[in-house]
Amino acid sequence: MSLAFPLTLTFKFSLLTELRVTDAGGHLIALVKEKTFSVRDEVKVYADEARTQQTHGIRAEGFLAGALDWKARRLMRRADGTPVGALQAQGVRTLWGARYDLLGPSDEVRFSLRDDHPWLGVLEGVIGAIPFVGDLIAMGFDYLINPTYTVSDAGGQPTYRVHKKRGFFSRRFTVEALGKHDPADDELVLLGLVQLVLRERERG
Repeated sequence: MSLAFPLTLTFKFSLLTELRVTDAGGHLIALVKEKTFSVRDEVKVYADEARTQQTHGIRAEGFLAGALDWKARRLMRRADGTPVGALQAQGVRTLWGARYDLLGPSDEVRFSLRDDHPWLGVLEGVIGAIPFVGDLIAMGFDYLINPTYTVSDAGGQPTYRVHKKRGFFSRRFTVEALGKHDPADDELVLLGLVQLVLRERERG
């Protein structure tokens, strides 16, 4: 897998959770379907719009792992069962702001994913708690303030940045590569970022 950045991740307007991933040329890279009404997060990734060619599966480890989001590990595998890696939430620190480690197939830390401005989530929560008026203010907050996330390699060097785009109803993210990137990491990074936006899509 070799990705042409920037990528665009767009949630389809649907009662079900579906996410389209396109590259710099607008070509479909993946279509993501999240299982609904489940106590354990489960995601299927397809290569086509019709969802006839499944390429990967992602599943939270452990019973009720979807409910215990603040410490869940999400295992990523190819359709044939070959492990790609895992996204590991950083315990209670993830409650303050998005903090995840992206692990390789041998559980080695390959990348870290961090919310650039975690205090925005706290402010949004405080505003949303105000009855009636808070809901209106929060809608404006959603449009004007949108989070960004930085992906750093094992040495702490920023390698990718994720931006959530403005919109009252849509949920759209763009991913840019910061300088050169190793195409060998593209599969792991793509699956990790899919999980990031699924977890963080309601923020901002």
